[in-house]
Amino acid sequence: MQAPRAILAIDTAPFAHSLSLLTAIRALRIAMPQTFVAVAATTGVSELLAAARLADETIDLGVIKPQQGSDGLKRLARLFKRARQREYDLVLDFSPKLDTQVLSRFVMRTRTLMPARLPRVIDMLIGGAARGVGTSGYAAVLRQLGVELRDERLGIIVPADEHTQFEKLLERSGSRGGEPIVVLYAADASQEGGWPVSAFGELGQRLANAFGARIVALDEPGDAGFTTAVGAALPKSSIKLASPRALELAAAMARASLVITDAGGAAQLASDLGTPVIEITENQSASRSTSDFHRLISEPSRGRIPTDEVYELACTLIQSSRSAQLFQH
Repeated sequence: MQAPRAILAIDTAPFAHSLSLLTAIRALRIAMPQTFVAVAATTGVSELLAAARLADETIDLGVIKPQQGSDGLKRLARLFKRARQREYDLVLDFSPKLDTQVLSRFVMRTRTLMPARLPRVIDMLIGGAARGVGTSGYAAVLRQLGVELRDERLGIIVPADEHTQFEKLLERSGSRGGEPIVVLYAADASQEGGWPVSAFGELGQRLANAFGARIVALDEPGDAGFTTAVGAALPKSSIKLASPRALELAAAMARASLVITDAGGAAQLASDLGTPVIEITENQSASRSTSDFHRLISEPSRGRIPTDEVYELACTLIQSSRSAQLFQH
């Protein structure tokens, strides 16, 4: 099959869910090096794609939250304005919604590929795109082009100056360099299905009291929702990284002794960076542990997972840091 001249890839899933787009676009560029590739995605993923030079053009769709209503219409207008500046002969809609399908099929009148599983697609079209499509969904889209997604690692490389800037931030916060650094990251502080913000706050207090841990509350790029919601519940010595740049976020996770999150994509990012991570999940098909340093705690509802269970596992991993493994960052 002849490679398309220009492809527009659209992913309207929230930041942590759409991190797998990096692996998909990397595979696409390897398979079709001469094809012009533009990508429309959330702020953080757009920044990472640009930093890695994986896309010829990025269209920043801003911070994407579930069920955004009028914000979704504004995002669609922004996407249409940018997309009409070039003629595309193929659209890859990785997280199809009704508005993106109308844009690609009826406004742009362009051949469009999306995940092949019909029930899941119908769910996304009526508003269920917030969860993203998972790695298998990205692979399903690429497979229709004859492209295989063989490497699922995110492949994010944090520049030395980003590490240096984060070390300076630690110093300004009063860190003396010996305490554990614990990063807390919530998928969406306003989402009912997430682990409660109050639980993150309680966990941060307990780890700071027990280990003298420096707590870092981390928002997604361009957003300040989590740090605003959890800030008052954390120790005064905590660092609150509101609206960080994507590479600033990655540098914080790379430096951490432990990351605790209810976002699968963020857990994969931490794991790929070599940082121990506790993933709080409702995925009942998941193993209780993907590796010694990527541990899962799962229940049908994240809200039912007690703070004590997460705290005990965090203590185990932090205590293991007396070996060199957790402090090699």
